Amino acid sequence: MTAAASTPGPRFRRLANAATALLIFVVIPPLTAAAMPHLIEQHNWLALDQALALGLAALSLNALLGYAGQISLGHAGFVGLGAFVAGNLFTRLPLPFPVGLLAGAVSSGIVALVIGIPALRLRGLYLAVVTLLFGLAMQYTVFPSSLLSSGSSGVAVPIRLWGNHYLTNNAWLAVICLVALVGVWMLDDNLVTTKAGRAFAAIRDNEAAAQSLGVDVTRYKLAAFVFSGAVAGIAGGLYGMAVGHVDSDMFSLFSWSLPLLIIVMVAGAGHRLAVVLVGVLYALMPQFLSAFGSLQNWVPVVGALFLLFTVSRHPGGIAELAGHRRRPPAAPGDGEDPFVASFPLLSRSAGPSGKPASTPNLEAPLLEIADVRVRFGGLVAVDGVSLEVPRNAIVGLIGPNGAGKSTLFNAIAGSVRTESGTVLLRGQEIQRLSADKRARLGIARSFQQVGLAAGLSVRENFLLAQHQLAAYGDAAASLMLPLVARRERELRARADEAIDALGLADHADKLLSQLSGGQQRIVEIACLLLTSPDLLMLDEPSAGMAPGVVENLALRLREMRDVHGQTILLIEHNVPLVMDVCDYVYVLDAGQLVAAGLPDDIVSDRRVVDAYLGQAVPA
Repeated sequence: MTAAASTPGPRFRRLANAATALLIFVVIPPLTAAAMPHLIEQHNWLALDQALALGLAALSLNALLGYAGQISLGHAGFVGLGAFVAGNLFTRLPLPFPVGLLAGAVSSGIVALVIGIPALRLRGLYLAVVTLLFGLAMQYTVFPSSLLSSGSSGVAVPIRLWGNHYLTNNAWLAVICLVALVGVWMLDDNLVTTKAGRAFAAIRDNEAAAQSLGVDVTRYKLAAFVFSGAVAGIAGGLYGMAVGHVDSDMFSLFSWSLPLLIIVMVAGAGHRLAVVLVGVLYALMPQFLSAFGSLQNWVPVVGALFLLFTVSRHPGGIAELAGHRRRPPAAPGDGEDPFVASFPLLSRSAGPSGKPASTPNLEAPLLEIADVRVRFGGLVAVDGVSLEVPRNAIVGLIGPNGAGKSTLFNAIAGSVRTESGTVLLRGQEIQRLSADKRARLGIARSFQQVGLAAGLSVRENFLLAQHQLAAYGDAAASLMLPLVARRERELRARADEAIDALGLADHADKLLSQLSGGQQRIVEIACLLLTSPDLLMLDEPSAGMAPGVVENLALRLREMRDVHGQTILLIEHNVPLVMDVCDYVYVLDAGQLVAAGLPDDIVSDRRVVDAYLGQAVPA
C-alpha cells in the first residue's frame, strides 16, 4: 500500500474533527454544570448561549460577504425572522425545538431568495441600501404585525422538548448551540471546498471572468443569499431560545446588522474560524467589561474603533494579519516568468462536455460573425463587423487603442449585448445566450486584466476553471457525498497534471496575486485550456511578459494549433507576434473593419499602415 493510499484524505480528517468537536461539546457543558455548578453559573451559560448564536449569525453574513462579495446591512431581518417563526411554532403548536429551528431557517431562506432576486443587478452601496431597507421594514412593519407577534409585546420562545416538557438548563442549551454551530460549519466547509465555494470566490473577484468560466452568476448569487439567510434564521431561533422572549426592538440595525458587519470585517471576510471567534468574543465583551462598571455600555464604540483600525491598517482583518506574519518571505526567483514546456491540453474525461447534442455543421467556420453592431448610448463601439474563424487556425485581430477589439470580444463571449447582427458557433446562432452558456458550449476567453480569482491559490484557480466539468449538485456538495468527493479528486488530479506541465509545482499553493504578471497570464491560458474549448479567445496574452517569454508563448501557440488542432482568436498589440503565429488577420479602426488578409498582405496594406502600424513591419 502506498503512502498516499494509507494517508487519510481531507474529507476523512474533516469528519474526524467534526466528530471530535461534537463529542467534546456534548459532554463538557452538562458535565461542567453538574459537577461544578458554581464554576459557570446559569447566567454565564446564558451569556455563552447568546454569544454562540451571534457567532453563528456572523458565520451567515461571512458566507454572503466574505465568500460571494455581496454586502448586507439587513441581516437583522433574517435573524429576527428565524426567532419569531420559531417562537410562534413553540407557543402555538406542540412541536419540539428542532422543528421550530428548521422552520425558521426555511422561512429566512425563502425571504432571502425573494430579496436576492431584485438585488442581483446591484453591488456595493446600492445593494447595501436595498438590504438596509429590508431590515428596517422587517423591524418596523413585519415583526410587530399580528402575523408574527402581539404588537410591541413580541412573542415568547420557550425551548419545547416534547408536549409540555421544556428545557430550562442553559448548559444544555449551550450543547444545542454548539451542535448547530458544528453542523453549519461542516456545511459551510463542504461548500467552500467544492465548486460552489470557488464560484463564490470568482463572483466576488470578477463576475465577467466567472461567467467566462461557465459559472451561472445569477444562480450562485441567489444560492449565497439563501444559504446566508437560512443560517441567520437558525441563529435567530437559537438566540430567541436563549433569551426566552423576542420583540421587534431586539433586531434593529444597531443591535444586529452593524455589529455583524463589524465582526466580519474585523475578523477578516472569508475567514470562517476568525469570524466565529470574534463574534463570540464580541458578545461576551460586556461580561468582561462589567467588572469595570459602566464600561460595558461602550461595546459598540470599541467595535467601531476596531473596525476603523482594521480598515485603515489591515483591510484583510485579523486573520489576514496573522496569516501574513506566518507567511515566509518569497524565495529568490519567485517573480521570474517561467518558460512553458507545454500547455496542458487534457481530455474531458472528468465530466460532461457541455457541448450541444445536435450535430455541428463541419463545413461552416467554427465561428462566424455577420454584421455585428454594438452601441453604448450614442457611441457605436462596433459598427457592422463581419469575420470568420476557421477550424484549427489562429486568427488575429489588431487595431489601435479604442478600435473596438475588446468590445467585439465581449460581444462574441456574451459579456455585452449586440444591437444587431448574428454570432454563429459551429453554424448555430448564439447571440442570445448568456456568457456562461456560451462558455459551456466551448468558448473560452481571457481578459486584458487576468480573468481569474486573485484571492484563490493557483491550484484552486485550476479547479475553478473546471467548474463546468464538476458533475454534481450543490446540495450533494454541502453534504460531501461520495460522488462529490470522488469527482473532486479527479478534478484535483487534472489540476495537478496541468501544474506539473507548466512547471509551477512550487507555486501551486500560492495566491494568484502573489505571482508575477507573466506567470498569471500563463496560469490564465492554462486554466482556459483545462476546459478543452473549441474556440480559445486570447485578449493580449503577451501583456506583462518578458520578451524571451513572448517568444516561448509564440512557440506554444503554434504547438496548440499544429499538434493539438486548437482554434484561436487573438487580440494582440505585439505585431511581430501576430505576424509570426496568425494564419489570417483582421484589422479594426473606430469600430469598423478596415482590412483583412494574410499577415504578409496586412503589413503592406496602406490603410493598415496609416491607421495602426505607422510604418511597415520589417520582414
